Amino acid sequence: MGVGFEEEWRPWWVPGWLWLPSRPRSGEGWFAWVVGLAAGGWLLHAGWRLAVDRWYLALPLLALAAVGADRYWRSLWAAEQERRGRMASYSLTFEEMEAMHWREFEIAVMRLLRRDGVDAQHTGRAGDFSGDVVGHDPVLGGIWMVQVKHYAHGNRVGSHDVQKVAGAAWPIYQARLKLVVTTSGYTRDALAFSEKADIHLIDRAALIRWATDGVHLHDVLGLSPGRHEPG
Repeated sequence: MGVGFEEEWRPWWVPGWLWLPSRPRSGEGWFAWVVGLAAGGWLLHAGWRLAVDRWYLALPLLALAAVGADRYWRSLWAAEQERRGRMASYSLTFEEMEAMHWREFEIAVMRLLRRDGVDAQHTGRAGDFSGDVVGHDPVLGGIWMVQVKHYAHGNRVGSHDVQKVAGAAWPIYQARLKLVVTTSGYTRDALAFSEKADIHLIDRAALIRWATDGVHLHDVLGLSPGRHEPG
């Protein structure tokens, strides 16, 4: 969904699936760290001894692992270059977005969509039926209807706003891909309704990842070309 997803910063060469332990905050946590480090050290030592004794098996496996690791980290570096390219093409700090007029923010969202390959148009005007930005996504093969809410911190988007998106997306815009973007957050009812209605949400944390850090929209929302939204 994108909303509420906030992760610790990690270098580009650290895979996203790799769990990074957080700093212990109690005596029990530090004890678990010590036990884990000791167990990890013992496993490394045992593995080294086994590799020395069975070197004729270890060397081919090590060569295969090296080739696989090289290809994997090359793909990570390519993804990082794309992210940096998106940042250079168009990026905004949260402070810049927060200071915008609401119409300027709608246009900024349109530009972010275009940056990520969506043929987006600004449609926000009187009688837009909550469709502030609309555009075709060639990768997902559908039309995005985007509602944009430039709200102050603490003024959360309510359920009635996301319900308008659900009601207008297909009848008005033939849009199967529905998105609400805000500089704030969402009420509990809005979150619950959006989950049931397949409406994607971007809150403050997700917006920073998208607009500031250069993360592609699909990655912010956890989408892939193989996933198609229901009608």
